[in-house]
Amino acid sequence: MVTAGVKAFLFVAALVVSVVATEEDCGSEEAASCASPQFLQLHRQVNDGTSNPQGVSHFWPHARGRMLQHPGTTPEAWTNHSLSWTWSYPEGKFHNLFAGGPVIDEDKHIYQMTARGLYAFNSSGHQLWHYQPPGRSNNEVTLYGDLVLGTTCDTGNAFAVNRSTGQSVWITNIAEDAGQDCGYPAAVDGVLVVGGERAHLDPADGNSQIFGLDANSGEKLWQYRPDMPTWNLLPLFPGDGTTLFMDFAGGIYKLDLHTGKELWKNLHHDSRGIGMTASGENRSFGDGGAALGPNGMVYTCSNPLAYRGDEGTTGIVRAFYQSNGTEVWSTSTNFPCNNYPAVGTTTGIDGLSLVVTPGSLMIPRQKEQGEILSLDAFTGSKKWSIKVKPLDVPLNMPEGDVAGLGTRLQDGIQPICWPSHWSAPMIDGNGMVLVGRSDGKLYRVFGPDAGYKGVRSPNMSVSEGLLWEATTLGSAFLHGALAAAPGLFVVSSCDTIYVFQK
Repeated sequence: MVTAGVKAFLFVAALVVSVVATEEDCGSEEAASCASPQFLQLHRQVNDGTSNPQGVSHFWPHARGRMLQHPGTTPEAWTNHSLSWTWSYPEGKFHNLFAGGPVIDEDKHIYQMTARGLYAFNSSGHQLWHYQPPGRSNNEVTLYGDLVLGTTCDTGNAFAVNRSTGQSVWITNIAEDAGQDCGYPAAVDGVLVVGGERAHLDPADGNSQIFGLDANSGEKLWQYRPDMPTWNLLPLFPGDGTTLFMDFAGGIYKLDLHTGKELWKNLHHDSRGIGMTASGENRSFGDGGAALGPNGMVYTCSNPLAYRGDEGTTGIVRAFYQSNGTEVWSTSTNFPCNNYPAVGTTTGIDGLSLVVTPGSLMIPRQKEQGEILSLDAFTGSKKWSIKVKPLDVPLNMPEGDVAGLGTRLQDGIQPICWPSHWSAPMIDGNGMVLVGRSDGKLYRVFGPDAGYKGVRSPNMSVSEGLLWEATTLGSAFLHGALAAAPGLFVVSSCDTIYVFQK
């Protein structure tokens, strides 16, 4: 997400003009054999739901799903799910603006942050409560035990709410303010990791510091200043008492979760020889982030050189060893990499895959090209791609932003959503890839056309032998748009919750 100030300027200008493997020799598809038996057992237990070593029982507690599970994957299968109910602001969907996406607790209750506060619903769509946070929040919330945790951007606060009652539990001021980006804070092992202290850089601000808070009390445990600010901070937890995250230039960091001590960082030099320096010289900017794999690797989706995610530039996907930050491989993408990868197995394709959705940021009067791309998680080689048509939306703005601008300006809330090109992708239990796009459509990649045995619709297309379909829902989607629980898929656009049930 681009800063609100930059977005507003560009928008107004457009209107005016137009009216676990841990050693370096384990970087192959046989890497699982290098991992310890204890890690492999933990990995199996986490993915089959038989054990929950972190005490997190919620179905989708965070923007990328369950902790210690492949990011962006769910054991639930989309098959036989249909639209059950929707929710938008009662006075009209353009009278509100959503932040991030939904999270789902162990009772299948759904929580959604908006410009008008945090809402809780049961799985039938009944509103349970509404909470007004201590400041304006542009960040998705996260679940930890009986708490809903979140942060604000204008006041620099972190807060906890009782998930059953919606009553405030604690509020902690971590900084004078925070970035205007859309953050995805997360908690595990009693520690909430959040961003704060607005960076005030061009073209995007983000957060200059990372904070670790006691998730139960809000007490500040540590703070850490990365070499470059973070953007849409999404902390990762490999389950070894550490946390990893990416800065907005593609640098990757690993800290001790409980003390904030830096264990390693890799700011790295671009594969074409351009450095990403702490001073900001030649720095790139990306709307993407990182994801963990079950093979001891962490993956980043960012932009090389001094590229800023615009049309006509490329992106880069990198793999690093979680143990020491050494780069394993890097792969260039045809379009900017402004998203978070999903790691899992996809329908009809052998081996572990890394799914990314390259696409240029939404800038008026550009073609806005993008694709859905699957890479081999061990080597970075291409497995398949779905090349989609350039976006066709008013003024090349995310769907819903033009229509809702006047209403939101009149209401005095953030006037535009302006998300990245794509939401973050999800891989379902059958290996189908789901992802939302800024044209307001939900894209589903079913797998090889030759092996598809389901019902076919006129809207389906075939690319490189893969069957896929785009279904119109409404407005554009932010990174955290997708969530799942048994018998339940939830998709949040910038203004509406869509709930699909069996």
